Amino acid sequence: MAEYAPGTRRVTHTYVRPYCGCGLPMTVKTAWTKENPGKRFIACPKFKKYKKCGYYKFFDDDLPSDYYRELLYDEHQKVKRGNQRNEMQEDIEVLIMEKNQLVHELTCTKSKLELYDRLFRILIGILIIICVMFGMKVGS
Repeated sequence: MAEYAPGTRRVTHTYVRPYCGCGLPMTVKTAWTKENPGKRFIACPKFKKYKKCGYYKFFDDDLPSDYYRELLYDEHQKVKRGNQRNEMQEDIEVLIMEKNQLVHELTCTKSKLELYDRLFRILIGILIIICVMFGMKVGS
């Protein structure tokens, strides 16, 4: 039995070498560039990251025309934008919850401040009364 990279026999129905020039196991990937949308290929794990090995080989044939290439690419971009919208919606929901929590904390803080203000006024009033009474005693 010939050696082949994991997943390639199922995808290509042909055997592909299991390791690239770097000695790392090859991986099956899908291109989503405008030129090759949805086109599967096998590549070195360092492909596009370090550009040292750079080995890759496409499995799929080219699409029949530019029309199909553009259609598939555009549909993929719509899905990608939809996923980004979902992530943004989740972020918005988290921010709304945080805002509501902050509003609640602010309301509590305002209530405490009003209470402290009333207590301060009462204490000032008591202090004035004590000073006046102490002044009367000293003056008599």
